[in-house]
Amino acid sequence: MEKALTLSVIDSSTGLMTLRDEWNHLLEAFRARSICLRWEWLHTWWDIYHDSGVKPCVLLVRDGGRLVGLAPFYLQIEKKPGFPGVRTLRFLGTGEPEQEEVASEYLDIVALNGYEDKVAKAVWEHLRDKESWDQLVFNDVLEDSLVLTTLRRILVCERIPVALERVGIRYSIVLPQTWQEYIAMLDDGAAKRLPYKRRKFERAGRVDYKRVTEPEELDHAFDELIRLHTMRWKKLGREGVFASSRFTDYHRRLARTLLPQGMLNLGLLSLDGVNIAAHYNLRHAGTEYFYQGGADVEHASKYSPGVIAHVYAIEAAILGGLDRYDFMKGGVASYKTEFGCEESPMHNMRVFAGTFRGRILAIENRVRGRWRSFRRRREHATDAVTGHQGE
Repeated sequence: MEKALTLSVIDSSTGLMTLRDEWNHLLEAFRARSICLRWEWLHTWWDIYHDSGVKPCVLLVRDGGRLVGLAPFYLQIEKKPGFPGVRTLRFLGTGEPEQEEVASEYLDIVALNGYEDKVAKAVWEHLRDKESWDQLVFNDVLEDSLVLTTLRRILVCERIPVALERVGIRYSIVLPQTWQEYIAMLDDGAAKRLPYKRRKFERAGRVDYKRVTEPEELDHAFDELIRLHTMRWKKLGREGVFASSRFTDYHRRLARTLLPQGMLNLGLLSLDGVNIAAHYNLRHAGTEYFYQGGADVEHASKYSPGVIAHVYAIEAAILGGLDRYDFMKGGVASYKTEFGCEESPMHNMRVFAGTFRGRILAIENRVRGRWRSFRRRREHATDAVTGHQGE
């Protein structure tokens, strides 16, 4: 007889603190090893962003004594209009106010290879039987995630109400072995533009591309990142993400944690000794993630310093033997397409419990969905009558 898996719940900050080594060891064996699933990313987020009235709800699945799966949730009591006290389960790293959100992406239920079905089933059975929540919210998950494949299949079989929404595209480059092979991957226009922009920039003066490697360099480089990022957004009449003190504190702390592990690539691009572009990239499991950047607006039209910074970072990733350069989430129309990216859909998914509030939320979701469908049909009918199709 097959031995049953056991499930336990970590519901305190102290318990979360103890999981680092075991958590990351499991993640290394998981097929989708997103940087945003690292213990360091999520524990730092919890330290800085958790407010009173929320608590972690990390589900651990074991086979004997071995950790074979985890679901990194937390419980939040939301005040929604007409629905006071909605109990919402979310992934750690999500749900903060929009103006200071970290935007953790590619989160998922984590499972050891070969345990995917068993872990998803154990997690769902625990959640279903406890009913200590009204809705379960998954943000920015990939189409091939355990959430959208294995868990969703279970939910469909049990006829659990689910809302699925496409919210963006993952743009990432599968890196070849050489820079020349990378240029050959691009379409004809980009294969000419990127090398031309690089040559033009390098002829303009003394060029230096420096990656931060020492702790004593970090604070200054981070200040430069913030300066260049803020400069760009102020040109557009906005402040940029670093206007949030919690967002800034989170990333300064995370950068200090990841630098000694070789997982931080904070790069500065300078021209004649003046920094004109910066990128804040993160490295994990063979992938370099572009998280944030900034560029001097005075040089933008002439040299495209933000684009050139990516060129240097992609080349460094290839030379470092990495497998992928990941631009993370973007819209349908994005500058990221110029770099020869693969495109993968990203989704939000909501699951509604059988509680009173959960059933009301499910009804509300169905009504809104039908109203949106009705409006789309009416707009299409109007276009057909007026002859505005495709305009």
